[in-house]
Amino acid sequence: MRLFIAIDIPEDLKEKLARVRAKLKECGLDAKWVNASNIHMTLKFLGEAPEEKLDEIKSIVNATAGNFGKLELNVGDFGFFPNETSPRVFFISTDKEEILKNISLQLEDRLESLGFPKEGRFKSHLTIARFRTKKNIDCLKNEIKGMAIEAKFAVCEIILFKSLLTPAGPVYEKIFCAPLK
Repeated sequence: MRLFIAIDIPEDLKEKLARVRAKLKECGLDAKWVNASNIHMTLKFLGEAPEEKLDEIKSIVNATAGNFGKLELNVGDFGFFPNETSPRVFFISTDKEEILKNISLQLEDRLESLGFPKEGRFKSHLTIARFRTKKNIDCLKNEIKGMAIEAKFAVCEIILFKSLLTPAGPVYEKIFCAPLK
């Protein structure tokens, strides 16, 4: 099964991001837009994982969550990975980067023993779109110049998601939730 560990965001923020996405789609970008209901913050992508490792993965997620307190995150600025000149991903950042990075690193350290490689490249963000080409990218850059999203949300848990890839796009299912202390 295909798995990832993430922080979910509240429905009201998903709705705000859906409105932003609808406005930005008017630029006619050559992009795959993330369905607003699927927007989340990935802490660790596991990929294909054997079902027999599921209990150990849940245990690691639970133990890691127990090392961190609840957070309140603010959404930040729009950005591009790897950079604005060669954009492949369009995102909105959040604050509390260091705490979130520590959570991600702890997950990576512990999951390495189960055969999941460390990446060490966590950056707190919510992916909005992935670009196929740079077509009309200047329109997007102009649109986001004066645009800001005012939103903050509580993070009370870390979630293990199962991802099913379908022709209509991925379908995510929460299979385990670990509360932050």
